[in-house]
Amino acid sequence: MNKKTILFSSALLLWAAATASAVKFTEIKNTEIQAPIEHTITLEAAYDMTLASDQTIRYAYFEIRKANLLPWGALARLGPQVSAGSTYTNSQTRASNDLAAGSTTVQTNFDSRFAGFTYTQPIFDPSVFPAYRYGKLTAKASRLQYQFTVRQTLYGVAQAYYNVLKLQKLVVVNQQTVDLANQQLTTAQARFDAGAVARIDVLRAQSTLEGSRNTLIQFQGSLDIACDTLSNILNLGGKTNFTLVEPTDEADLGEPFNDILKRAYENREDYKVSAIGIDQQIALKGEVAAEYGPKVSAQANTGWTSASGDNAGSNHASQAVISVSVPFFTGGQRELDMKSAGYKVSQSQLSFETATKTVESDVKTAWVNVRTGREGLVALTAEVKASEQNYTDLEAQYQAGAATSLDAQTALRDLNNSRTQLTNQTYDYQISLRNLKRAQAVFQQERVEKSKVK
Repeated sequence: MNKKTILFSSALLLWAAATASAVKFTEIKNTEIQAPIEHTITLEAAYDMTLASDQTIRYAYFEIRKANLLPWGALARLGPQVSAGSTYTNSQTRASNDLAAGSTTVQTNFDSRFAGFTYTQPIFDPSVFPAYRYGKLTAKASRLQYQFTVRQTLYGVAQAYYNVLKLQKLVVVNQQTVDLANQQLTTAQARFDAGAVARIDVLRAQSTLEGSRNTLIQFQGSLDIACDTLSNILNLGGKTNFTLVEPTDEADLGEPFNDILKRAYENREDYKVSAIGIDQQIALKGEVAAEYGPKVSAQANTGWTSASGDNAGSNHASQAVISVSVPFFTGGQRELDMKSAGYKVSQSQLSFETATKTVESDVKTAWVNVRTGREGLVALTAEVKASEQNYTDLEAQYQAGAATSLDAQTALRDLNNSRTQLTNQTYDYQISLRNLKRAQAVFQQERVEKSKVK
């Protein structure tokens, strides 16, 4: 075989490889990895599944039930109290005397029984009123905290859901990169066999392929963990053989920051709970003061006593008493308690100020993330388009001998990096939009409203 025939065969082989690469690249872009399907889950269905089974939400529900008992507990201080008591006593005495001529034994038996009832009716207790107010405030705060928990939990579902979708897409992206790297290795090997390139081209292509495989393995592992996390959130018992449906994109309203911040201050449940905390501490301070106020109560008791033996007999006695208790001197304990209660009021005011700054920071961070995500998507989309064209051109040039293997592999890495960044940004942007709604306490408002507990 002469030199011209070898060159012609080599050129024909390179042309066929280039054509196959272009077709394969187009096919790979539309490839999706399908997991074994047991059932399909939408984001809306995931929300409903969480509301029906999430332990955190149920825990917050029982906190409401506990808080609803506090006002009744305060009123119970004025409720009547009845107690009963009973005693039984048995006494035996035996005495012996030895009087010269004989002995004398004296034995005494005594049984005593008592049964009685005591009725106590508090008439005036000044601590009831602040305790009742504290109970009502706590119940209100617990309901707001419940709504906050529901909203936060639903946002956590959205995060986990989108994380699975993102990692599924990243697995696809990196699988495409592995396939393209494998094509590069095939091309480099063919050119090396034809004597057109040195062995270093094959080694570089092999290195790129193995590095791409390692990255793919890492993303597959992350996907498994993300699926397990979502399964646990949805209480699926660790089952991960589900398929997720791409949700409708969240709308970007582009509202001014100040309008969003104002809405957050109006709606945020955690912010309102912090404000209620001040009133709660004021109520507790009032309760402390009332504990040292005068208390009036009435008490009536009746009892029956019976005895048998040497002092046999029975009697019945009843009495009624109205008592007034006024602590005049408590050794300074009242002053210490009032000081402590005053400090707690000041601390609650500081906590509210901190909550104000926290809401502002939370909203600002969410708003900036949406803005940067919006602008970043435009830039990354253009970058991916340029990277795809650059890879296609350099791959064709390498096959024709007009570019080096290093150029082609660098273009492949750039393409993979840009597509990975675009995938991350696409799904993170959707989470950012939902996070901005969460920061305003309008995220999944309809479901939060339906879940309200009285």
